[in-house]
Amino acid sequence: MDSQFAALLRRHRTAAGLTQDELSVGSGVSVQAISTLERGTRRYPQLSTVSALAEALHLDADQRASLEAAASRRGKTTSPDKQRPKPPISASPRQLPFATGDFTGRVRELDILTRHLIAARGASVTAITGMGGIGKTTLAVHAAHQVADYFPDGQLYLDLRGFGIGPPLEPLEALTYLLEDLGVTTPPDLATASARFRTALAGRRLVLLLDNASDKEQLRPLLPGAGGCAVLVTSRRSMAGLGGRQFQLGEPPLEECIEMLRRISERPDAPEDECAEVVRQCGGLPLAIRMAGARLASRPTWPVAHLAERLENGRRRLDELQLDDSGVRATLVLSIEQLAGSDDPIDVQAVTMFALLGLSDCMELTSALAAALSDSPEPEAVVVLERLVDVHLLTTPSPGRYRLHDLVRVAARELADQMLSEQDRAAATSRWVRRVSAVVWKASEYAGHGATRETWLDKEWLAAADDLSGQEEIVAWLDVERPGLPAILQQATQEHPQLAVQLAVGLNAYYTLRRAWIEWLQANEAVLRLVSGQPDRTAEGLVLHDLGAAHAELGQYEQAVAPLRHAIDAAEAAGDGNLQALCLSSLSHVLERTGRTTDGIPYAERAREIGLSLGIPQRAAWACLALGMLYLKTGAAETAQWHFNEALDLLVEPGMERHRGQVAQNVGVAYREAGQYSVASDALHESLDLYRKAGAATRQAEVLNELGRLRMAEGRYDEAIAHQSEGLAIAGQYGDWLCEADIRKSLGELHRAQDRLPEARREWRIALSIHEKHNAHGATDLEQLLRST
Repeated sequence: MDSQFAALLRRHRTAAGLTQDELSVGSGVSVQAISTLERGTRRYPQLSTVSALAEALHLDADQRASLEAAASRRGKTTSPDKQRPKPPISASPRQLPFATGDFTGRVRELDILTRHLIAARGASVTAITGMGGIGKTTLAVHAAHQVADYFPDGQLYLDLRGFGIGPPLEPLEALTYLLEDLGVTTPPDLATASARFRTALAGRRLVLLLDNASDKEQLRPLLPGAGGCAVLVTSRRSMAGLGGRQFQLGEPPLEECIEMLRRISERPDAPEDECAEVVRQCGGLPLAIRMAGARLASRPTWPVAHLAERLENGRRRLDELQLDDSGVRATLVLSIEQLAGSDDPIDVQAVTMFALLGLSDCMELTSALAAALSDSPEPEAVVVLERLVDVHLLTTPSPGRYRLHDLVRVAARELADQMLSEQDRAAATSRWVRRVSAVVWKASEYAGHGATRETWLDKEWLAAADDLSGQEEIVAWLDVERPGLPAILQQATQEHPQLAVQLAVGLNAYYTLRRAWIEWLQANEAVLRLVSGQPDRTAEGLVLHDLGAAHAELGQYEQAVAPLRHAIDAAEAAGDGNLQALCLSSLSHVLERTGRTTDGIPYAERAREIGLSLGIPQRAAWACLALGMLYLKTGAAETAQWHFNEALDLLVEPGMERHRGQVAQNVGVAYREAGQYSVASDALHESLDLYRKAGAATRQAEVLNELGRLRMAEGRYDEAIAHQSEGLAIAGQYGDWLCEADIRKSLGELHRAQDRLPEARREWRIALSIHEKHNAHGATDLEQLLRST
């Protein structure tokens, strides 16, 4: 329990604008003793200590008497009315704390605040909220000083201790302080005291700064009812519903942060890039920048870059940003302790959730993955997450997404280390990765794993996604999580290697669907070391194949060769003929694209033989397709046609229409590129019919685009536009934005061929915006097209 003496001492020191160090110098009382007294650990100091403190604080006779009474054991047991004499009525109190001279930036916020305070009619309430250390109190004090002349009846200041050592001030205790400062006797009950306070303010025009409020319930009895008072409130909790205007304070712009660091460190010419790195490590948090600046000021021989290097260690960063008993860690801990000491079970759950969030390396986390970490239903997780948002330990950049400030993340990790056992931490992150992997493999299941992945898959991997049904829901879930997938995979490689490989191999279908070739490449690079030389040679072959395939999709054919060759060796060592045939076909395609057509033929022939011997028609058909393309490039048209026909004949069983359509589509494109337009037209129309039978709507849109490109090559522009317009309508109807972007790119090329450049640029701009919105590969080509016209 906090003592009255502790509360009074803190209040007088804060009002005087002194730190504990500064009060120590002025009074001769040690910093440790002052800290002990303010925490309430030592309740009844000697009279000589009280006198020294009162002298250093420049207290008047009444204030000194009150402090001495609070320090007396007898004084603690007497009633407030008998404890000290009432001060005379103060017509114009001046209680604002010292406005720090190194205040920097916040120009826009200060301008908005002061204009609002001056222009407000009648009593007004303005709440400044934000995370601890963001600079709420500093801004409020400066704003109050700037508008002081507009409020001739003075300024009242009170630290409500909502987040700090000891419990928050009770409303009646707060009213006692405020009424005494106005020379009004405090009644014994809250309702009467609140009414008397409103009466006292009704005839005045003053600024009331209520700092560090715990919640709206603490504040409501302290608000004026009428008159011309301006109330400024600061709090780490959201004050929505309090009434008045809300200001949520965020990090200042980079240039303001650099200026602040230079001013506090007394290094006006410090290199901008080094200062920017320190600011980045501080997460733009003003308190952290202030601590960093003070550290540099006290160590004049340190280059700024040296401090930046010391801050790079995330585990040690909070130690570097700590001075005595103040600093970023201490500030953040106060928020956590306030939640932990709450009677509200949601607050207590929020502490555990906060610790669990610290286990994730993701910049942002969705409510779905937070639920997986906490092993709770998502609706319950959302309630707890929103409580963390309310106290500004989390931000929510968009609905359902949550972000930890960099320094808050470090504090969360420290809390996780303290609260959770190693087994609990491992279990939480394992649930998290298993959830993502399950959804990834569900997406693969809808797309068709392929015989190789189907054999490698353990059906138990899918169990963690049983609540999701339908391809649309699965893909939508992954679209939401996509920004965090690389970080999840990277963390899994360190903490759960087997799950990391499982996840990377499963991502094949989703990344192929979204043409996220760079992300697919990086995923396989991340786990390559985990499978190289390991007993599971099939896993090694899959990762190497996907690595080569991703290079090929990016047009990096030379880089694709080596991984595919190694993948063939791994598949052969595993005795996995199906995987071997897949890798052989892929390598033959890559060699054809690099101009080594004859080199590719033996690989495709070997893939065909394996596919036929294993009785896997799809695998043999794709090898035949590869052979046809290779022979077409060598000029052996009849041999090419024979292999194309063989590929189609292998896929005549019911249910194979979609696969047969894919072969026909590729054949049509190959003949178009070879200039054999009539044969290409027949193949593409066959593909279109097959897709219609299979109900593959978006595939139809792709073929219509290819038909449009064929007609453009023939100079039949009206037919080209008709085909592509039909394809565009289908893509739009089914929400296939990648197909839409492809068709718009083709339409732009068609308009350019007709010298209709404005129309061409319009289509390319729309296509580019689609690629940028979805972070899809292909934006560079569109940018080049726009630059060239």
